[in-house]
Order: sequence, then C-alpha cells, then structure tokens
Amino acid sequence: MGAIFNLLAFVISVYNFCCLIRVLLTWFPNMNYSKPGRILGQICDPYLNWFRRFRFLQFGRMDFSPVAAMGVLILCSGIFRQIAAYGSIGIGVILAGIVKIVWSIIGSIISIFNIIVAIRLVINLLNKDFSSGMWGQLDTIVYPVRAKIMSLFKNRSFSFRTELGITLAAGILAQLIGSWLFGFLASLLASLPF
Repeated sequence: MGAIFNLLAFVISVYNFCCLIRVLLTWFPNMNYSKPGRILGQICDPYLNWFRRFRFLQFGRMDFSPVAAMGVLILCSGIFRQIAAYGSIGIGVILAGIVKIVWSIIGSIISIFNIIVAIRLVINLLNKDFSSGMWGQLDTIVYPVRAKIMSLFKNRSFSFRTELGITLAAGILAQLIGSWLFGFLASLLASLPF
C-alpha cells in the first residue's frame, strides 16, 4: 500500500513541476506559444484556471492563483507521502499543511512586494526617479502600504527615499515574523495526537 501512495505523491510532484514550468513559460510569449508550451497548456491550464476564478488571489495585475494551485499539489503530495510512511494521516498534519499553504501565498505576496519596494528604492538612490510609465505603476502598488506604514509616524515628515526604506524594513520584518509565526503554528498542529 505504501508503494501506491509513494507513486501518487511522485506523480503529483511531477505534475506540480509541469505547472511551474507552464507558469514560467507564460512570462515569455514566444515560449508560451511554442509546441512544448501548448502541450503543457493543455495539461496544466484546466487545473490552473480553476484557481483563477478566486478573485481574492489577484491583486491588481498580480495573480497569485498559481501559487495556491501549486500549494494544494504540494499539500496532497505531502499527505500521500505521510500515508506511505506511517500508514495513516492525522488531522493535525492536514491542518499544518493548510497553514503552510496559507503562508506560502501570503509570504509570496510579501516577497514580491518587498522586491518591488527594493527596486523602487534602488532606482530612487540612483537618481533615476521617473513618475510615469513602469515606475508610476510600481508606485501605485507600493503607495497604499507605504501610506499605512507612514501613518504610524504621526506628525513626522520623511523624504520619499526614507519612506521607501522604512516600508522595505517593515516588509522584511513582516516576512520574518510571519514565517516564524506560521511555522510555529504548523509545528503545533502537526504534533496534535489526532
């Protein structure tokens, strides 16, 4: 019985890898419409598109539905590996897996946000500060979070560069605290006796 669940876990892992390649190919239009891209599209798109219908996974132009889709595959693969190794699966392990998927989505959003803020800060430090085009779009992504963070500093005025630095520091701190918190919660859930 363990061999069957190991095989299922392996097949799911391979499918997850195919989905990852499919998502990466969408970033390169020429590769996306190549023969391998079309084959992967036929295999992976029905599954990936199922997650695209959840609007809460989309933030402006950024779509995190592939992260959720691959997270579910990772959870299923982990459950099958757990069953193969121990002959059963506990509710705590399933809940821990769900917590890990939630953090995977949230953590990915924070990481991408931190990268955007870091790019914007570097551009500002190089005195290549453009307010239109791509940089303006980055500012529209960063502004709501930056404004919320800066509202914590009542009656204080900072330069744009300093505000970006503070926002990046807050994003990194959120990433570290979130990673620890969700990891701790997942460990607690995984250790449940049922």
